[in-house]
Amino acid sequence: MKFITTLVLMAVGVQLLAQSQLNDSIQSTNKPKRYNAVALRYHAGRVLQTNSFLEGENSANQVIDYYQALNVSYSIQTDGSKEWHHIFNFPYYGVAFYNANFFNVDELGTPTALFGFMGFPFRRGEKSMWGYELGFGLTYNWEPYDKYTNPWNVAIGSHRTVYIDANLFYQYHLSPRWDIRGSFGFTHFSNGGTKKPNSGINLISPSIELSYSFKDKPLLIREIQPAYEQHFEVAMQFGMGARNILYDNPNGSDLPENVQGTADVMHSYFNLSTAVLKQTTWKNKFGAGIDLTYDESLNVTVDNPADGSLEPNVVFADKLSHKMMLGLFGTYEFTIDRLSVASYFGVLALRKKGTNANPLLYQKFGLKYHFKNDIYAGLLVRAHNFSVAEVIEWNFGYRLKWH
Repeated sequence: MKFITTLVLMAVGVQLLAQSQLNDSIQSTNKPKRYNAVALRYHAGRVLQTNSFLEGENSANQVIDYYQALNVSYSIQTDGSKEWHHIFNFPYYGVAFYNANFFNVDELGTPTALFGFMGFPFRRGEKSMWGYELGFGLTYNWEPYDKYTNPWNVAIGSHRTVYIDANLFYQYHLSPRWDIRGSFGFTHFSNGGTKKPNSGINLISPSIELSYSFKDKPLLIREIQPAYEQHFEVAMQFGMGARNILYDNPNGSDLPENVQGTADVMHSYFNLSTAVLKQTTWKNKFGAGIDLTYDESLNVTVDNPADGSLEPNVVFADKLSHKMMLGLFGTYEFTIDRLSVASYFGVLALRKKGTNANPLLYQKFGLKYHFKNDIYAGLLVRAHNFSVAEVIEWNFGYRLKWH
């Protein structure tokens, strides 16, 4: 009798175990691979008056101070399967399509942007969420400056520019799948000095968004992560770009009215840098380094045209040392897994100070992405006075790490 009872209990146990494994398999199969959503956002706001074109020196003699925009986005909600999901309070990321209307199509066009974004919650509640969102991408469909057909537009000098956006938001959960959001943000358009003129356009605006999730949102339970295992690294980096400058005829004041005496010159730019950095937490990395820059625009001279033409004679520096700069910099990186938001603050230690020498202090801001083999690639905008872009620097590098 005991033997039969034991067999029955064993059979029941095997059946329960099989059912449990089947349930786990079904749950695993039914679990979505990603929690994604689509959204529609409407902007209406102000154009900051940062140059003469926007202030009213345009073909219509009207101030350009108001704009509207729409963007459609696709986003993915992190689900806690990786450490950085918990560290950043379950951020989301995605891609968006953006279109703006400045009510001046003839001189500005219909700028359209394609950009990636990431959102980081400050606080999550049962029915709401506070946070901030960062976006970076490329804008096209501008009607750029042309000295004959669009001479007033000193804001945008190229058909394509960089798109940068940052906003603070409050989101309310209408249902398990529908959300409504209000936000206030800043948007910047610039080509980084690759084509002049390039005064840029800056916008501030509130916006409202309605989003729909394709699946019910996951249960997000934040877990405390272990302290970051600090490490040092040496980062060696090569960057390159092109810098556009417009040179005016020295006799411009003597030219007939409405005649343009300008030379449009594209200059090569290269940079080598080495930095020592220490990552102290999951989010923060600090360091210092040295960089050597070749800039073809340094120490050029502009002479009166010898042949009597309108365009001035632009003469490059004849010595290599007159096109070189040596800089010392400190750097900070805000790290999100393999992605870094990088900033550099530098001072020129050695340079030939000519008639058009660069300012002593310079800055770089941009993104870096690290691959598994410690190779990384990125994009930086070199600037001075924290506002005047000089060149867009495309770079790649390699790092050596140790604990």
